[in-house]
Amino acid sequence: MKIIHIIFTLMLLFGTQMCQAQQLFTPFPSTFRNTRDNELIEGKSLQSVFQKIHDKKTVKVMHIGDSHVKGNYLPRNVESTLKSYFPLIEFAYYGINGAWARRFYEEDMIQKVAIERPDLVIISFGTNEAHASSFDAVTHSQTMDLLTSRISARCPNVKFLFTTPPGSYISTRTGSYTTGKGRRRRTHYTTVKSKNDRTDAVARSIVQYCQHHKHACWDIFNIAGGINYACNNWFSSGLMATDQVHYLVGGYQLQGKLLGEAIYKAYIAVPAKGTQTRMMHGATPQEQTPYRTLKGF
Repeated sequence: MKIIHIIFTLMLLFGTQMCQAQQLFTPFPSTFRNTRDNELIEGKSLQSVFQKIHDKKTVKVMHIGDSHVKGNYLPRNVESTLKSYFPLIEFAYYGINGAWARRFYEEDMIQKVAIERPDLVIISFGTNEAHASSFDAVTHSQTMDLLTSRISARCPNVKFLFTTPPGSYISTRTGSYTTGKGRRRRTHYTTVKSKNDRTDAVARSIVQYCQHHKHACWDIFNIAGGINYACNNWFSSGLMATDQVHYLVGGYQLQGKLLGEAIYKAYIAVPAKGTQTRMMHGATPQEQTPYRTLKGF
């Protein structure tokens, strides 16, 4: 009987720990199809950042990007998620509507990053590159090289984490018609929206660049469904804005949580110097219920 009691106690203990571990991570809405594990590629490249966290030193994070970052819901949720795990995180962000990655290797943008003296720069571009009439992976790789090298020149110990664009739709003209006469005559165009398949090429370019240069990458495009499902997953769950390029608050909240959690997963997988691989520890985020979609602001 004593042996049975010990076994039962161990089952309760480990069962509780497993339940708590699962609660650390936010699931996708049940309508999402073909999703992948929410993990960083080359997460071990952030070892020096994780070491500072382990040593209880302040870590400065800078998030730069296009309108997804400019709108602040995404970076603010990355910040709140990271701070729920790592209280000593300092977080800053800067985004520009319509920006391509090449805008940020100009001197004024490099200065904005350098003044923050970041340990980690999160780089979120690709949506606007995917909306160009054509995409050249070689030029895009050169752009990422210039961006990282110019930031590194000003911040020698900085690490980088690239994110892929989450997915969007494009509008194609299908016809036109006119209304009014004379000065009031107006031409109107009819359009149809379809998922932007160039996002796949941009995402692959970012992932391949990061793998080659040993930079961390969060491939949300493929994590959330890839070329066949990502766009429809976000849209059908009521998380995309009506322009089908940007996202509603709920969409950015989910993306921000997932990115913060992916960073934490990498942290617990990369052992600090002189230690074994970490077990789950640290503060648990307050919200641990299954994710619910939000259809408005």
